[in-house]
Amino acid sequence: MPKLIVAAKRPDSGQRIVLSATHGSSLVNDDMPLIVRLLENGHHVLCLASNISEAETLSLTHAGADVRQLELAADRWALMRDRQIIQRATSALTDWKADIVVARGAGVMPTLAQAARNAGATQIVAVVEQPPPESENGDVPEGDTEESLLKAFGAVTDVLCYNYDHAAQLEVSGLLPEDLSPVVLPGLGVDLEQFQVAPMPAIDKGLNFLMVGELSKSHGILDYCEAAKVIKERVPDARFQLAGSASRAADSVSLLDLEPFSDTVSFAGDAADIAPLIKKCHVFVYPSHGEAVPSSALQAMAMGRPVVTTDVPGCRELVDECVNGVFCAPGDPPALAEAMQRLLKRPELIASMARASRQKAERRYDRRLVLAALFDLLGLKRAAITEA
Repeated sequence: MPKLIVAAKRPDSGQRIVLSATHGSSLVNDDMPLIVRLLENGHHVLCLASNISEAETLSLTHAGADVRQLELAADRWALMRDRQIIQRATSALTDWKADIVVARGAGVMPTLAQAARNAGATQIVAVVEQPPPESENGDVPEGDTEESLLKAFGAVTDVLCYNYDHAAQLEVSGLLPEDLSPVVLPGLGVDLEQFQVAPMPAIDKGLNFLMVGELSKSHGILDYCEAAKVIKERVPDARFQLAGSASRAADSVSLLDLEPFSDTVSFAGDAADIAPLIKKCHVFVYPSHGEAVPSSALQAMAMGRPVVTTDVPGCRELVDECVNGVFCAPGDPPALAEAMQRLLKRPELIASMARASRQKAERRYDRRLVLAALFDLLGLKRAAITEA
């Protein structure tokens, strides 16, 4: 059984809450605000991931969480492989005395949801980050088969989606019990104190466009570069910057792939500190082909920047057309270039769109409100959330 890494001793009070992910990086980069808030409210947190590094483990234990690697491989000669994997996960949850389990992650969620029921958890939340497998192109993570999803959704008390499109797809998939409907929350929202409104740079020397996203084709990295090349030929003083971290996806984009665009697009690294990049831009561009919730675009909205994005799940909820941004079709560099040029032709619209972006971030994506709603979903007291 994988070793349990235990954080420093805490008072024996509060609920015992398990959070899972496929990769430890998701727990560190995406879930840390929730982990910290749960711990601050006197709860215990166990982080589970099927792939987690020593550095990620140290970050989580330093925050105060317990950490365990989730073993999703059965013994070589096991006759009932799925059952053995679920039994191992059940033992881990039982040993830790889990009260609440938030099961998230491709290949992880179905196993953990069933294990949580077996372990007697009082509340089990299945987080669906992507639409059901049958709506995709057949590339289904191991463990996320229709049979396993049916069993998982039959075991949970709640289902959480990050956008309304994915929730709607799940509703019509036939996978959910009749009495179970998805709750929709935009991830953990955005920290409006950390990402405050930044003054807009002067536009008399040309517009500065910025994209920050995972380096993969499905996030629209090459679409952005190709659109920038088209625009640069027509508007020489327009500037284009790109930043993003390496991707684990099969369609990942390397720095070598970006080399043909180096004369047009400036690469700014992994964007570990995104705020200074947003401050220098006039327009934020996010041409994803579809995802759960684009956090970098939310951060740009919070800092008061118009957003050019695609009319796809996860992105279309960010923009009100011609109010705080502009839409284009996914995977279509000429259409993206045309959408970006709409703001080049009408730069006077940028200021009002910038204000509208911040207002929408405050109204819908404020992390304090999102965490409060999540605490409600988990049946936890939320006084400290609303005061933050």
